[in-house]
Amino acid sequence: MQNLKKYLVNGLKNTLLFKNNAGISHNGPWKQIYADTQLDRWHVGEFSSVEYTISADFDTNNKEIIKVLITATRDRASVVVYARNNTLNDIIEVTATVNDSYVDVILNPVIDGDLTPTTDFTGAKVIYTAQYFHTQTPLVV
Repeated sequence: MQNLKKYLVNGLKNTLLFKNNAGISHNGPWKQIYADTQLDRWHVGEFSSVEYTISADFDTNNKEIIKVLITATRDRASVVVYARNNTLNDIIEVTATVNDSYVDVILNPVIDGDLTPTTDFTGAKVIYTAQYFHTQTPLVV
């Protein structure tokens, strides 16, 4: 077990400070992406917004990382991809569906028949991190 005090101290404004340029790395578990793959689900009564970093890996030449913001109410979800970087092609598409209770974050592989050869990123592997922001105003029925 790592001794966290070796890497973390109290930072300014009630934050954690990483000592000696320490960082965070991520490695799965990964999920394969097929049509309408659910990445995450959260309740709109608990969270109002989530910020995702999603890393997609299809093969040795096709890799992508995207930053996504999702904000939702009981009947509406807004998705913004505000940063995207890849080695050759966009690999995944992100959408969100919402009902009175929860938000589903949905991924789909990019399939583009207009390119030669046709690109089909079905089966790409993704990992993600999420930063959840609590709902401050309770839902009223």
